[in-house]
Amino acid sequence: MAEGKRIRVTLRWLQILDNLEPAYDEEGEFRFHSRVTSRNGDIVDERQFPETGYYSIRDHPAWNKLNKLDKVLFEGEVQDHLVVELNGEEIDLLSANDHLEAYRREFEGPVESWAGRYEPGDEGGKETDPENMSNWRIGYDIEML
Repeated sequence: MAEGKRIRVTLRWLQILDNLEPAYDEEGEFRFHSRVTSRNGDIVDERQFPETGYYSIRDHPAWNKLNKLDKVLFEGEVQDHLVVELNGEEIDLLSANDHLEAYRREFEGPVESWAGRYEPGDEGGKETDPENMSNWRIGYDIEML
């Protein structure tokens, strides 16, 4: 296997646009799952956060963003391919859990070209930005180590 480059993928923040609860219920209980893979060496790093329990999040703009999460989703060596996936679910006790729209982004080419911040608004309009999904938004960094 050819030598790769060391990177770190860190989720900085997330924002819930719809708590997937009825109007009378102001808070949703959310749990998230990340998966980072690569076809070069079959890197697989899966994480759940929070590790136990859930985040209580409202969909009101004043209380719907988890800032300064700083959750490392992956740290390691890659070559020329990486896939970042994030999923979220709102936990329901009396019915099946509700799932947020899934996030998936694939990176190819020189690893150095991936370094930077990925968040809504960095790639044009909000309709075309992959980090701006229908019911939530995310911001993360890819850093060279």
